[in-house]
Amino acid sequence: MSDPRYAEMRQDALAACADQPDVRAALARQHIAVTGGTGFLGTWIAELVAALNDQYQLAITLDLYARNVSEWPQKYPHLAGRADIRLRSQDVRSSFEFAKNTTYVIHAAGIPNNRVHASDPLRVFQTTVSGIANALEAASQLDGLRRFVNVSSCMVAGTPQRPGALTENDYFPLVSGQLNTVYADAKRAAEMTAAIYRSQYRLPVSTVRPFTLTGAYQELDRPWAINNFLRDVLTGGEIRIHGDGSARRSYLYGSDAAWWTLCALVHGADGEVYNLGSATPVSHNELVALIGERVSPKPRVALNTAPGRPRKDDDLFPDVSFTARRLGVKESSPLQQTIDKTYRWLAGARG
Repeated sequence: MSDPRYAEMRQDALAACADQPDVRAALARQHIAVTGGTGFLGTWIAELVAALNDQYQLAITLDLYARNVSEWPQKYPHLAGRADIRLRSQDVRSSFEFAKNTTYVIHAAGIPNNRVHASDPLRVFQTTVSGIANALEAASQLDGLRRFVNVSSCMVAGTPQRPGALTENDYFPLVSGQLNTVYADAKRAAEMTAAIYRSQYRLPVSTVRPFTLTGAYQELDRPWAINNFLRDVLTGGEIRIHGDGSARRSYLYGSDAAWWTLCALVHGADGEVYNLGSATPVSHNELVALIGERVSPKPRVALNTAPGRPRKDDDLFPDVSFTARRLGVKESSPLQQTIDKTYRWLAGARG
C-alpha cells in the first residue's frame, strides 16, 4: 500500500464500518459476488472487504465480475494482489454462473454514464435488463443464497417536479420511447424483473437506489457536476455552470456507499428499497464556493453557460430516513471532508 492515498482509504473504510459490529459478524466467512465489480461501487466494496479481513479477521471472500478485468489489477494492485479478492471476466448480457459457495450477491452492473446513454443506448438497455435477468437466474441456482441486492438508480423516480428530498415512494412520469430516458426505463424494468424473481422464485431480493456517489476511485472524466467542477480547477480553467447554479445535489462518499450496500445484504428485507445517498443537499453555487475555499488561486466561475435552459426547480437528493432506520447506517464523511478527499484523489490521479 505504497500510495498514501490508499492508506487514507483504508481509514475511510474502517470509519464507515466502525459502529456496526453486528453487520461485521454477519459477514464473517461469507462469499460475496459483485457484478460490475470493477466499477466505482465494486472497487469500494473490495476496499471494505480488504479492511474488514485485515482488521477483524472476518475471512470474507469476494468475487468481482466484470466485462473487462484487464486494467483493474494495474490500477489497484493493493486489492488485485489479495487472495481473498478474485476477478472473474464476465459480460452479464450472457448467461453465467456464480461460484457455488456464494452466499450474497450484489448486482451492480450498469452504465450510469449519460454519454454512453446517447452513443450506445442498446448496450445500456441490454446490460441493465438482460444483465439482471441473467444475474437473478444464476442466483436462483445457489443453495446457500442469503440475499440478492439489486443496485438500481435514483433515476427510476423520473424527473422530480417539486423541490426537496425524494423518498423511496416518489415517482414522476416518464415519456415512453424517448432515448434520453433509456437508463431510467431500463432500471425500472430491472426492478420489475427483480420483483418477479422475488415473487415467483422466492428469491431474497432487496434494492438500493444510488444518488450521486463520489470520492476516491472516481474518474475525472465522468459527467457529474462535482467531477466537472474539480476538473476545471485541476486544469486551470474556469468553472462552467449550466444555469443559475441553484440546482441542488448531494454527495455520498464511496466508503459509506459501499458499507451501506453491505448492510443491505445483512439487514435488507425482501422487496424493500433503500435510498443510497447523502442527506445533505448543496447547490452548484455552494459547491463551487466550497471547492474554491480549498484551492489557490480561486477559480473563475461562469454562470448560465447554457442560457437557453428554462429556469426551474432542479433538486435531486434523497430522504434517507428509511434507509437509516432499516439498515442502521449513517454518514461517516461529512460534505466538506468528502470534497477534500475527492479533490486529493483526483489531483493525485493526475500525478
